[in-house]
Amino acid sequence: MDTTSDELELERVCTNCNYCFLSEPFASDFVICLNDPEFEPYLDEILEEQDFSRCQDLVKQKRFSWEQEACPDFDPMEFSDEDIPLSPELSNAIDQLAKDGNLTSETIQQAIFEDMVDEIDWAKVPVEKYVERLDNAKTPEARKKAVQSFGGLISQKNKAAFNALFSYLKDLPPPTTVEQTHLRIEILRQLKFTLNFQKKLARLLVKDLFRTPSNNTTRGWYTAVFRFFEGSSADIAEEALAPMLGSPQFSYRIKERVKNILERPNDYW
Repeated sequence: MDTTSDELELERVCTNCNYCFLSEPFASDFVICLNDPEFEPYLDEILEEQDFSRCQDLVKQKRFSWEQEACPDFDPMEFSDEDIPLSPELSNAIDQLAKDGNLTSETIQQAIFEDMVDEIDWAKVPVEKYVERLDNAKTPEARKKAVQSFGGLISQKNKAAFNALFSYLKDLPPPTTVEQTHLRIEILRQLKFTLNFQKKLARLLVKDLFRTPSNNTTRGWYTAVFRFFEGSSADIAEEALAPMLGSPQFSYRIKERVKNILERPNDYW
């Protein structure tokens, strides 16, 4: 990187302060001040994991424009090759920001964070905090967001994330409300990101249908499961769904839906 702290004259605004931090992961028009003592209990989660889940209300209350004039506690950021361990990608990104005239502490912070994200081995990221967030969710919206947080990890082949959400679905009782049905559908939407465990997921889904009565409340869940099998391979669908055809538990209409899935022409699959 050719641009050093000696070459960069920082304007006295909050975005150029060491205490300034983006109010949302990846990008935001707002920032928060980490020098605010109210954020102290959450600093580890914010700095290490970009996790604002425990202080969302506080962030909304405290956030402000990054262009705001700095307060007396202003601590100007300094950037040099010696202070920041630069990967080739990060060095090129910062050089490009300088050439474009967009080099500020905010854009550098964003470039550093994106480089850090690219370096993470998402397949091995621990999922304990994700599980804790899901277990402690008290509202439908909180549960939905907690479930959705697993999807990105699952798509990156994180086996622990898949197993955690898989176990959560397995332990759920049959839905008795539309709200519970919607939660199951969201869980399946995230589990479908897997490419390695579809056969395991297929077996669980059919097992779940065997213990879930078909009625107006659960109709959406049956539809979501059948759509999963419509998008799966023929061998996975046949192995998992075949037992339903011989069971007196399922209606003629449901068995016809299963037959339609299994009897699709070979070129469909």
